[in-house]
Amino acid sequence: MFYLGQIIEYHDDKGYGLLLDHHSAQTVAFYIVDFPKEGGQPKKGETIKYVVVNDKGTFKAHQMIRLDVAMSNDLKNKKVDIDKQKNILRRSQNEGRKFGFVSIVILVMVFGFVYFSFAAWTQYQSYQDEQHAKFALFEQQQKQVIEQQRKDIGHVKAVKFSEKSENALNGKSDSLPIHSAPTSTTSLNSVKVASTHPSPYRCDGRTHCSQMSSYEEAVFFIRNCPNTQMDGDHDGIPCERQFGH
Repeated sequence: MFYLGQIIEYHDDKGYGLLLDHHSAQTVAFYIVDFPKEGGQPKKGETIKYVVVNDKGTFKAHQMIRLDVAMSNDLKNKKVDIDKQKNILRRSQNEGRKFGFVSIVILVMVFGFVYFSFAAWTQYQSYQDEQHAKFALFEQQQKQVIEQQRKDIGHVKAVKFSEKSENALNGKSDSLPIHSAPTSTTSLNSVKVASTHPSPYRCDGRTHCSQMSSYEEAVFFIRNCPNTQMDGDHDGIPCERQFGH
């Protein structure tokens, strides 16, 4: 399988260099002994077509083709063909100068169209390969970032709220009657029925007795609001010391 790359380094004293693969954005080593002789020394930025082989555990470029040199030779051959056509036209000038002039114009236009089309196509292909390489590298980096974030966060357990907390979050309130604390004149079993009118109290984040203004307000909070800390003995009577119950 052939790959397309570009020379990014060449060390003449050591006889080797590096190619940057257009598709994978990885570097591949090449050696001068495997490099095509035609065209002189390797040039930085030169486009190379190659295959990758394993030479005693080392991957290197092999069967390299210098695309820039090949294109230059192709243009030289086309130039020779043009010169031949010109000679033919010179020999046929006596038969019709007008026909010869039109033929030259058409030939030049066709050659220019072919040349610029090929150059544009090559540039477009290089651009596409470069974009694919950048996208592949970006996608790989994103996957690594996501994996690392997952490792850092670990497994997060779902939060389960109590029924009282869910009622508070959903704006619901208990319709249970509010029990009054026992006093010197009432027994522990006496209760006070809650008013049928809407409660004047709302959950606003308060959790301690010192933040309550009345016993009724404290009862509303322990029954309807989350995370309250006003009923230490869990007997349903909040703030017993503060309100004397």
